Amino acid sequence: MKIRQATLSDLSIIADLHARCFEQAWDREFISRILAAPGVAAFVAIEMDLPAGFVLTRAAAGEAEILSVGVDAENRRRGLGAALIRAVCLYLQAAKIEEVFLEVSVENAAARSLYNQLGFREVGRRPDYYEEAVGPARDALVLRCALPL
Repeated sequence: MKIRQATLSDLSIIADLHARCFEQAWDREFISRILAAPGVAAFVAIEMDLPAGFVLTRAAAGEAEILSVGVDAENRRRGLGAALIRAVCLYLQAAKIEEVFLEVSVENAAARSLYNQLGFREVGRRPDYYEEAVGPARDALVLRCALPL
């Protein structure tokens, strides 16, 4: 597996992965606007020459937010999510970022377990943060981790 910093030329890879990882995926135009914003960085994971995962982050004023992280279904439960989070946190630490935040669905037990293992702790809750195509919206937990991991 190889993890590398993404460029705008990776836009299609990230959009495709996002669509495979999330029911309500961000489209190519939205991801393009994110990638063009100040303080944004992205990383992609490549497994056997195929895109397997991604992470997007935005940094400002000594802190950062992980905007989205995803690993395609065939590569889950193999440590790729943790490797992506570690890679982006090393990048942020080198940029003098001191803490990282993210939101995760209260119902996403696998992601919550991963983030807990990496040192993220709950600092807040956003009611009805994740809208669903069918059914009620889900709350998000706001997690924080001090760097270095």
